[in-house]
Amino acid sequence: LELTMIHEAMVLEYSGRHLALIEWAASLKLFVYMCIGLALFFPFGIAGGGDWLGLVLALPALAAKLAVGGAALALIEMLSAKMRIFRAPEFLGTAFLLAVLAMLVHVMLEG
Repeated sequence: LELTMIHEAMVLEYSGRHLALIEWAASLKLFVYMCIGLALFFPFGIAGGGDWLGLVLALPALAAKLAVGGAALALIEMLSAKMRIFRAPEFLGTAFLLAVLAMLVHVMLEG
């Protein structure tokens, strides 16, 4: 087990019902995050109100967006099969710099 796969090490001691609940929770988390991300970046096909026609038309649009998002996620995970431990600081440094940049932009725009 590699050091970068910490999330997999947490699940090793579970089996049966408990493992099923953990996997289900991970799937639900991925579903919710993908729905929120797709609604933010691709807002077409969202029901405008509580009418049944809008909801019926929004469901296939959501399913199509989830299929495309799932295919994109599978492609990204396939292309970057393993993130080596030596490359992890690069990604963490980039994430930190982007967070600092976002904070500076927020301060400049708000203040």
